[in-house]
Amino acid sequence: MSRHLKSKTVSIVVLLLIVAATVNAADPDYRYTVSVRGGLTNLGSGEQGPFPLQQSFSFGIGYYPSQQWHLSVDYARYQLHNDTSASSAFSVGSDDQHDTLKFSSGRLGIMAQRDMFSLGSMINLSLGLGGGLLIWEITNPADGTIMKVPGEKDQTLDYKATEIFVGLNSEFQINLTGRVGLFARAELDYLTGAGVEFSPEIESARDRQLFSTFLGLRFRFGAPKPQWQSEGLWTESATGASTRKAQLDSDGDNVPDARDRCPDSRPGSLVNEQGCPIDSDGDGVTDGFDNCPGSDRRAIGMVDINGCPVDSDFDGVPDYLDHCPYNAVGAIVDEQGCPKDSDADGIPDGLDDCPYTLVGVDVDRFGCINLSMLAEPMVLHIDYVSGSFEIDHSTKERLERLSRLLNFVEDVKLEISGYTDNIGTSVANRDLSLKRARRVRDYLMNLGIATERMEALGRGEDSFLASNSTAAGRAKNRRVEIVFHR
Repeated sequence: MSRHLKSKTVSIVVLLLIVAATVNAADPDYRYTVSVRGGLTNLGSGEQGPFPLQQSFSFGIGYYPSQQWHLSVDYARYQLHNDTSASSAFSVGSDDQHDTLKFSSGRLGIMAQRDMFSLGSMINLSLGLGGGLLIWEITNPADGTIMKVPGEKDQTLDYKATEIFVGLNSEFQINLTGRVGLFARAELDYLTGAGVEFSPEIESARDRQLFSTFLGLRFRFGAPKPQWQSEGLWTESATGASTRKAQLDSDGDNVPDARDRCPDSRPGSLVNEQGCPIDSDGDGVTDGFDNCPGSDRRAIGMVDINGCPVDSDFDGVPDYLDHCPYNAVGAIVDEQGCPKDSDADGIPDGLDDCPYTLVGVDVDRFGCINLSMLAEPMVLHIDYVSGSFEIDHSTKERLERLSRLLNFVEDVKLEISGYTDNIGTSVANRDLSLKRARRVRDYLMNLGIATERMEALGRGEDSFLASNSTAAGRAKNRRVEIVFHR
């Protein structure tokens, strides 16, 4: 950076700090603004050679129509030199000996900015969007003459235009007092081409982006002039007697209607200096009626009418943190609001009357071992191959579930009876039914059921369940029944 540029920059910063130190704090209700700023600007994205960052200045006026919106009109003046020796457009300063072009412009822009926090906040962040006119020309720095370029109709034109641009910015602001804010801004403008008549070759080659960084001060003003406490409260009646004027406060919030921007506030609301209800945590329930005024920002949209986070299943974990927000009421849950099930029986702790049942044992709806399956005989319709006594896969699964229960209820005994259809002789069918009963007994024995608890019987062609005249009826008759008793 050149010595001349450094000295100018230091002078600007010192001037801004002196102004800030001499302005007194005032009512944050001031809505009109004047701003001054200085910084660095470059021109880029084209093929005309780098226009390094060079000093620029601007000022603006604005208005806050609400607590978080700022509308402004700004004017800036740029004089930028391209530098063929610069390494990039983001070099600082220009070497006059290597300049071949001078870009001079006046920028008139309108911008709408949205603040993250309310107007009275100490620190604020904002984003802005807008546009306007850029009046510019490119000259020869040696003699100051305007450069000539071909037009879109092959005519020769001065290299200048009044062009429409669109822009966006981001800003960080610190409120030094109620009336003065110090801000840093980054700003990008794009030249749209609206308002120019250059040839396509010039349009594609020229630089169309202005990037600026600024440091500035913003001053607020426009509030009513302060009055003495007694000023205006007394007036002379027609008879000469003094009568006190009524200070109207329709909503009783201690902000007179004359200054109240929200004159219909709900009685009991905490309000700001403008008489508008405060909602510190942004949950939609105003302070004064918010029983939980410091709610987490993640709870927005999930609070009740009292401003407290909703807990739909009453498990102590609010819905905005609850991964399982619709548990049965009474269930014990983990940190994420999901039910604990210590014995993995499908009944959550807190609702489980028997929370330590063996894993894999069938339980009832209270989480206790379900003994109802022992109340009546278990009929096993086994898909036997003709003349076979082997157990099919689905029957093995039923016997495994039964064994888990029988290993827990050790005083229950089993009478295992085998049955056949009427195909074959009665003696052969009795032998076959006994083999089928013993095969079930042996399978249960392998699953841990003591042999002395089980008795295997061959019933043969006894006690048919269906007619043997059809294949379906005969299949029902080929079965094993288990009767439980103590």
